[in-house]
Amino acid sequence: MVKKIVIFFKYFLFWLAYFWVAKLFFLLINFNLSEQLSFPELANIFIIGTRMDLSMAAYLTILPGLIISVSFLFSSKVLNSILSIYTISILLIITFINLLDLALYPHWGTRVGINAFSYFADPKEVIANISFWNGVAAILVYLFFFLVFMLIYKKFITRSIHKSGVLKWYFSPIILFLTALLIIPMRGGFNVSPMNLSTVSFSDKLYVNQASANYLWNFFNTIERRNSYENPCIYFDDDVALKIFNEVENTRASSNTVLLNKTNGVNPNVILVILESFSNKVISSLGGDYNVCPNIDSICKDAVIFPSFYASGNRSDRGISALLGGYPSLLEMSIMRFPDKSDKLKLMSHYFNEHNYYSSFYYGGDIDFYSMKSFVLQGKYDDVISQPDFPKEIRNYGKWGAPDGYLFDRVLSDIKKAKEPFFTVAYTLSSHPPFDVPFTKIKGNSTDKKFLNSVAYTDSCLGAFVTELKKLQLWQNTLLIITADHGALYPGSTEIREPATYRIPLIFTGGVIKNPGVVNNICGEPDLMPTLVNQLGWTHVSTRFGHDIFSTPQYAFYMHDTGWGFITENEEVFYNRATSDFKIFKQKSDKKPDYNFAKAYLQVLHNDFLSR
Repeated sequence: MVKKIVIFFKYFLFWLAYFWVAKLFFLLINFNLSEQLSFPELANIFIIGTRMDLSMAAYLTILPGLIISVSFLFSSKVLNSILSIYTISILLIITFINLLDLALYPHWGTRVGINAFSYFADPKEVIANISFWNGVAAILVYLFFFLVFMLIYKKFITRSIHKSGVLKWYFSPIILFLTALLIIPMRGGFNVSPMNLSTVSFSDKLYVNQASANYLWNFFNTIERRNSYENPCIYFDDDVALKIFNEVENTRASSNTVLLNKTNGVNPNVILVILESFSNKVISSLGGDYNVCPNIDSICKDAVIFPSFYASGNRSDRGISALLGGYPSLLEMSIMRFPDKSDKLKLMSHYFNEHNYYSSFYYGGDIDFYSMKSFVLQGKYDDVISQPDFPKEIRNYGKWGAPDGYLFDRVLSDIKKAKEPFFTVAYTLSSHPPFDVPFTKIKGNSTDKKFLNSVAYTDSCLGAFVTELKKLQLWQNTLLIITADHGALYPGSTEIREPATYRIPLIFTGGVIKNPGVVNNICGEPDLMPTLVNQLGWTHVSTRFGHDIFSTPQYAFYMHDTGWGFITENEEVFYNRATSDFKIFKQKSDKKPDYNFAKAYLQVLHNDFLSR
């Protein structure tokens, strides 16, 4: 009996050791963030985080515990075979999830969740994100975890099983009792509150709390939330939330600000350029510290710029649906992922189609990714150009698709022949990992260097595009809007919840701009469409969540799986879902802030999504 009990505890400790090593790898992979932590912070990541590691190890030990408890029915050899098959199967699965966590966190700033698998609908596009050496590294990491822990299993558990003999049937209840006790670490102890992310949160630094969490526990937690998806932002009774929301929005005041010269009432051409992963951090004219976008800086001199424009989320599908649909990102997903819901939106292209514009959408990659194709098709563009429409040698040049230079060349060529007025959307991709571009200005193999080089490349392509566009007669009656789908964690050390990570460019330029200048109004991606529609003199159909940038009150939200950010002229805060508290980045007033409107906004938004 004692030997079987030893096997039980060894098995439990086996999984605990696995999660500790996984945690160590996580800290090493994200060394640029880990090196900024103090020794107590690093120590507590393991000490406090062990509660969740114990919880997950307990879950994985339940079935083996039950099997050991009935092992009086078969020989030690059969017991070893059953446990070996179970362990190998679990190792194969959770090591793959572990690999996803290690690979995605540096780009997404969040631990792996079930949402990650929604990006696997097209394996070709997933592979496009992986360079050869990244692929080799992934295989090596996978083999390390699987082979090393199988060796540990064979040495410390298989041998013990062979030496343990057959369990006497009357000792079975003792093993069952030990298995039942696993409920204690599973729920995190004897507290009234069961295990949750706040259990292992101990710092005001998001990265520290994320590192402390068990990646597998977090993964299964996202499955539970998704399978029983309800409004994740219930702060009031629904009627109270709606009342608070309406009390603010009913005071909204419009503005007569006019940015455009409409010659003889003729509708201007509109070109919307959406840059992949561009944050203001890389644009000097918008407060950036990196001098890598001289062409955008030059464009800003003859433009109306909006330095306080924020992305709605940190993924492309969230940004595109906010820009082209006027609908904000949700906490864990975007409306683009639900064609039956997004089909009920009035999209930006619909306004132009109603006013007899020729509309077109350009993307150098596979438009099926991110469910973008269905969203674009709902926009009813007259022409949609994507990866297959480029010559084979061009569309396959980069792993993600046709480089931006070729995209802009195609747009320019078609614009010269387009019927006016036209509405054109050009969505770039070269500044998306793995940053393989036909251009070397910034040398280096670090993620920051590769990203900056790709940004410099896209900037050069955009600059050449605008230079040629200005030579055309149609420039005088054209509005060019430059923005981004979302920001980026790189370059630098901003974390996923910081406002700086979400601050992206919004630039209005072209021959129809009346007076170049700076507009410091607080605004976000859902505000672009109503602002543009109003500037063109048309009537905007409100989604309730996007507003004319020149109206008041002014605010912006950004969403992330771990919480949401709220920005006004007086404050910048982030609400952490795990700890249910606010991280304050900026606060001008000494008066205790009232976040009831922000909470009501989130609740009303998610209720609106669920009702569509």
